[in-house]
Amino acid sequence: MRTITALAALVLVTAIVATSRAQSPASSPATPRYDKDRALILPADYRRWILAGTSLGLSYAEGAAPEHPMFHETLIEPTAYQHFVETGEFREGTMLVLIVHGVEEGSVPSRHGQYAAAVHGVEMAVKDRARIPAGWAYYAFGDAPRAGAATAQPNTSGSCYACHSKNAARDNVFMQFYSLLSAAAPPARAR
Repeated sequence: MRTITALAALVLVTAIVATSRAQSPASSPATPRYDKDRALILPADYRRWILAGTSLGLSYAEGAAPEHPMFHETLIEPTAYQHFVETGEFREGTMLVLIVHGVEEGSVPSRHGQYAAAVHGVEMAVKDRARIPAGWAYYAFGDAPRAGAATAQPNTSGSCYACHSKNAARDNVFMQFYSLLSAAAPPARAR
C-alpha cells in the first residue's frame, strides 16, 4: 500500500512539475532581443505568432495604387496578444510583425482568385521605451530573411513613427486594418 501511495505521489509531483514547465514560457512575457550592436534580432518563431489581420495592396504612399499589390499578414507575439486582450493596452515589449508576400494566381487546381506567394519582406513594430524613448520603433529586415538569423536597426527617418502616431487607431497600432485583433480587443480605456 505504501508503495502504491508513494508511486501515486511521485506521479502527481511529476505531473505538476511538467504542467508548470509547460505553462511558464507562455506566462512570462516575450520581449525583444538585441545583438551587441543594438540591432533587433528577428525572433525565430515569428511565423507562429497570433494573426492580427491581413490586407491586399494596402499602401500608405500618395498617388496611384501600386502596380503590383502585395499580400500583408500582421502577426502579434502571443504573450503581448494575451496582455492586449486582457487589458486593451499594448505592453512594453509588444512586437508585431508584417510579412509581405507576392501575389500569385492560376495554379492548379484553382480556377479563380489570388493567393499569397513568396515572402518579399519582413518588418516589425516594437514597443520598447528602454530602447526608443518615443515608445515604438519600426524595423525592416529586407527580402525574405532567414528566421532567427536577421537583424535590423530601427528606421531612422521617423516617417513610420510619424505616420503611426498620427493615424493609428490605438497606441501607434493600425487597429483599423487588423480585423482579428480589433475583434478580440476590449474597449479602449478613457484617459
